[in-house]
Amino acid sequence: MVVLALVYLVGCPRILLYREMLGVENTVASSRTFVRGAFILTLAAIISKLLGSVYTIILQNLIGDSGMGIYQMAYPVYATLLVISTAGFPVAISKYVSEYTAIRDVGSANRIFRVAFFLLAGTGLMAMVSLYAFSDAFARLAGDMRATWALKAVAPALFVVPMLSSIRGYFQGWQWMKPTAVSQVVEQLVRVLTIIAGVWVVLSFGGKVRAAAAVASFGAVTGGLSGLIVIILQLLKFRKTMHQPRERRHSDVFHLRVSTGTIVRKLIYYSIPVSLGALIIPLFSNVDALTVTNLLKAQGITQNSATHLYGLLSGRAFKLLMLPATLVSSIGVALLPAVSEANTRSGASTVKERVGLGMRYTAYLALPAAVGLILLARPIDIALFRDAQGEQAIMWMGVATLFSSIQLNAAASLQGLGLVYTPLVSLLAGTALKIALNFILVPRYQITGAAIATALSYALAAGWNWWVLKRKIQLRLSYFQHVFKPLMAVFVMGAFVFGIQRQWNFWHLQLPARVDAAGLVLTSILAGILTYVAMLILGGLLSETEVQALPKFGKPLTTLLRKMRFYS
Repeated sequence: MVVLALVYLVGCPRILLYREMLGVENTVASSRTFVRGAFILTLAAIISKLLGSVYTIILQNLIGDSGMGIYQMAYPVYATLLVISTAGFPVAISKYVSEYTAIRDVGSANRIFRVAFFLLAGTGLMAMVSLYAFSDAFARLAGDMRATWALKAVAPALFVVPMLSSIRGYFQGWQWMKPTAVSQVVEQLVRVLTIIAGVWVVLSFGGKVRAAAAVASFGAVTGGLSGLIVIILQLLKFRKTMHQPRERRHSDVFHLRVSTGTIVRKLIYYSIPVSLGALIIPLFSNVDALTVTNLLKAQGITQNSATHLYGLLSGRAFKLLMLPATLVSSIGVALLPAVSEANTRSGASTVKERVGLGMRYTAYLALPAAVGLILLARPIDIALFRDAQGEQAIMWMGVATLFSSIQLNAAASLQGLGLVYTPLVSLLAGTALKIALNFILVPRYQITGAAIATALSYALAAGWNWWVLKRKIQLRLSYFQHVFKPLMAVFVMGAFVFGIQRQWNFWHLQLPARVDAAGLVLTSILAGILTYVAMLILGGLLSETEVQALPKFGKPLTTLLRKMRFYS
């Protein structure tokens, strides 16, 4: 499946790439381009997350919840330093490249990328050295010194991944999403293979859990290197195309000759608040990493039990939250340059159209994901992790899924409009609430309390971003079309899934517990997707034009739906 998906992602007619990258005959990206880009990134995210689910299940079964706790203590520190080392530059690259290419100033767009690439290489190098040097201190703060090895193993990724991210930001600025998608899938595939093979070898030779967790952390390094190599090859092909005389005549029409100093100032001005705003997910993880284990130990729980419980929260519940959030964030990646370009070249109506379209698709994906996690929390927990110890935390993370998705894509729209400080303010408010609620709820409800705190904190951040966005562009929604109809569609889907679950339990199939749970989850997801998509089409929430805009599948799917008389 992964190989077929890679073939799909890479295979694109060359003339289509020219039109998409260089804006031939159309200087403003259409809604069709945005839908295509979001679809490609979502497909890549689905593949990556399926691979991630595979390694999570296998890793958890190999090293247990305590080992997952050690592994997860290292990851939030790495993720936070990664955000700091990249400093929001990939987002800034995407924004400025889209703006300069909108006025056909390819020279300035390329200078933006070159300056940012070398800046990120430098900051990444410093972050790598810092993490390796202070790994003992970070492990001590996390509450378990066994995490030291995992922190040192993941440190080189801080040098590799920022360079990879800068090239992705450059392609995204051109609104060409396939290089990002291909490199993302390759990166995850190599990472998963490294984790599974490496951990198995370590444990087979009698290695300790901390060594296995370190090998798992090193997967970020091998995956990042693979993704970097793949995207550099695509960059070389792209630049070769750009230097062809015919393409230069179309694209390099205007050149502002922006100085290096101006570029650095623009990047820093835009990237710092974006970077701080992007800290919301790893920062929430760090709040849990630094407080949950210590708060549990303060209640008289032993070190091993506290680490085990934290493993349930981070290795199960938070991992499942990240799956739909990552899928929905693909919309935001495509949305930011589309909004930025529209804000540069078009009027307010085009900006409203793209923001509304992006947020509508966000709701279409986030609502069923949230309801699915809530309804299927128990069988998902059993199928993936042997037992249902994380059920309550997973249910609350389902609630958090909806709000985190809205927060992410509302922030992307705000950043495309240049309002880079609003997501930062919502982050600070959400983080303050998260810390306060952890201290209140964790001693009473343990890891379920931490999950509740996460959901409420995301709700605050999402509400803040959405309120500012609506006021800024005077966006008016039809509550019947954009709220009531999606809620009815997800209600029907939820009722259908609930009925399947009740009927499945009534049958009392004589299967092993995990196989039974996996069968229920897969059946429910398939039935839920079919029911939900049918409700979206019947309710008029997916128009014929939008379905037809899907690459490769759009036209045959539209033809099929016409034959079924969904469309006239």
